[in-house]
Amino acid sequence: MAPQYPNPNLEVLTDLQSQPLSIIRLSESISSTTPNPTQTQNDNNPQARTSDISASAINNDASDPQPTPTSLAADLSHYRDLFSKLRFSYLEQVTKEKFLRAIVGDPPLIVESSENVELEKQLGEIKAVLKMQKEDVAR
Repeated sequence: MAPQYPNPNLEVLTDLQSQPLSIIRLSESISSTTPNPTQTQNDNNPQARTSDISASAINNDASDPQPTPTSLAADLSHYRDLFSKLRFSYLEQVTKEKFLRAIVGDPPLIVESSENVELEKQLGEIKAVLKMQKEDVAR
C-alpha cells in the first residue's frame, strides 16, 4: 500500500522522484503540458500560450494591423537569436547528461588516448570534406 500524504504536492513529488530524470524525456513532455489554470492570461482562451511578441503588438495596434518589412526583419533576427541560444542550451544540457551517464554508468565508460587520436583523425577528414563542399558552394 502506498503511503498517504496530507499534501497532494508531496505525493506528486515522490511519484516524480521514482522516475529517472532525462533531459530528452522531459523535453518530449513539454509540448503536452497545459498551463496552470490559476494563471491569468491576456486573451480569452486560458489554454493558449502566448509567446509571440510581434503577434501581440499587431493585435494591440488598431491603426496598422499589417506588419511592416522592418518589423518582420527585426522579429526574424530576434527569433534567430532566441533559437540559437535555445539550441546551444539544449546541446549543453544533453552533453552534460551524457557525460554524467558515462561517469556514473555501470561499468563507467573509460576513453583511452588511442581512441582520441583515432577520433581526431576522423574529424580532420570530415572537416576537409566539409571545407571542400563549402568551397564548391561558394563558387
